[in-house]
Amino acid sequence: MSDATLGVVRRLATARGFRHLTRFQPLLRLSFALRASVVRERLRFVANELRRRPVTAVYRLRDSGVAVAIRHHSGDVLVLDEIFSQDEYEPPEPARAVLEALSAPTVADLGANIGLFGAWALGRFPHATIVGVEADPANAAVHRRTIEANGLGSQWKLIEGFAGTEAGVARFAGGEYATSHADEREGAIDVPAVDVFPELENADVVKIDIEGAEWDILADPRFPGLRPRVVVLEYHEEDSPAVDPRNAAENALRAAGLDVIHAGSKPHFGAGIVWGLARPECSPQDDADRVTEHS
Repeated sequence: MSDATLGVVRRLATARGFRHLTRFQPLLRLSFALRASVVRERLRFVANELRRRPVTAVYRLRDSGVAVAIRHHSGDVLVLDEIFSQDEYEPPEPARAVLEALSAPTVADLGANIGLFGAWALGRFPHATIVGVEADPANAAVHRRTIEANGLGSQWKLIEGFAGTEAGVARFAGGEYATSHADEREGAIDVPAVDVFPELENADVVKIDIEGAEWDILADPRFPGLRPRVVVLEYHEEDSPAVDPRNAAENALRAAGLDVIHAGSKPHFGAGIVWGLARPECSPQDDADRVTEHS
């Protein structure tokens, strides 16, 4: 199935009059099966998605050959589509230039989920060192399968814990796939909380997607002292220190000495993505001129 056909299916899934059809399980399974276009084992992917019972399986990405583990009948399939078909993390031009100058970067992945951003980074930088931090035990188990499938135990490390600013215990709503998050309500579980700053100190690339917990990290006085080449941040309305979370995210990155590029909003999720780039030392242009729209 072509990427163009998959694009039509995505648009129909959100169109008025068609949206309710996604509640019909056979059609939903068929829609998910179309995501097979991003892996090399397409027939096996389709068969696993259409089977009655869910299964976790490992595939090789179509373009890079990096292995990924996916839980079928789950939101994992949609995240796979977002990253490797919709190119959610495709860097805007200025960020691409910075990334292309790196050969074997250290990548810190906060909110590492099942390891798909790590797989994206490995496809771009085969010699990268990757450190993922993931609090949801179910997500972490799948992430470990991805690491094992690539045979990169020494190159790719996973820390099972909540990405925070101090060690301790965090209350967490797990089992929600990519949207698992910190939560004090009944039914939450206790997970280890990790001070992530020691992992960020030497990182060249930092990705942050932790469902509202990013604000504590951005506000920590140690954050401006970090020296990453690239930060890719998914900001959320949840716990935003300002009415407009986009402005809050951009201001935090600029305060840390980074140029800012807005790479798109996700209104349905109250979220968006911004890239922060290390500033050239010889470029004293005013901050107000540095925020660029990228579509």
